[in-house]
Amino acid sequence: HPEVFNLLLQVLDDGRLTDSQGHVVDFRNTIILMTSNIGSELEGQGLDPAALERGRAEALRRHFRPEFLNRLDGILAFHPLR
Repeated sequence: HPEVFNLLLQVLDDGRLTDSQGHVVDFRNTIILMTSNIGSELEGQGLDPAALERGRAEALRRHFRPEFLNRLDGILAFHPLR
């Protein structure tokens, strides 16, 4: 939901979150993990690793705004268990 991303942008920019009542939550020195299945449909299509990575990156760019993606330190892809 777009409002969730706006809240995440505040956390990633300021290191804190202020709710509608003015309460401030401190996110400094915090590791935030986010998960998604975006790009998972590419698994099992026989793509070479470089093509798979490009496909995932493109799927993320289609789904998330650049200002959100640019605030992430890293993106880690997990492969399905076999």
